[in-house]
Amino acid sequence: MPDQPPRKLKRLSPQEQKIKILYVEDAAVIRDTIARLLELKGGYKVAYAKNGKEGVDMAVSWKPDIVLMDLRMPVMDGFKAIREIKTNPETRHLPVFVVSAWSGKKERMNAQMVGADDYFVKPPDIDKLSEAIDAAVEASKKRQG
Repeated sequence: MPDQPPRKLKRLSPQEQKIKILYVEDAAVIRDTIARLLELKGGYKVAYAKNGKEGVDMAVSWKPDIVLMDLRMPVMDGFKAIREIKTNPETRHLPVFVVSAWSGKKERMNAQMVGADDYFVKPPDIDKLSEAIDAAVEASKKRQG
């Protein structure tokens, strides 16, 4: 077989690149199930953190396009983690969606007060979550210019 010249890799346009989702969730079964559904149905690249502290650190180091955040977690809860993400100049532009079993008005208001952009009750409708992710990431990229 004759040697063929190496093929150049095509650089993906921003529209062709997978959206990077950071999913902060301490319950492994829930985290793995929702992450897998997002990867399969939405074509997203999903990484995860097991608590709010890991989530804040990964938001800075991994530079996701969006963060999905549980509220009840060890080490640092979701409210504090959202507040830290939204007050850090490196991450404040990131959309943050709460994905929580808590569905009460008080939790929703508190999440909004610390900077959450949207709120989904577990288990989320993956199609609705995907639509919201796409819209939020697109709006965030437009604001950043």
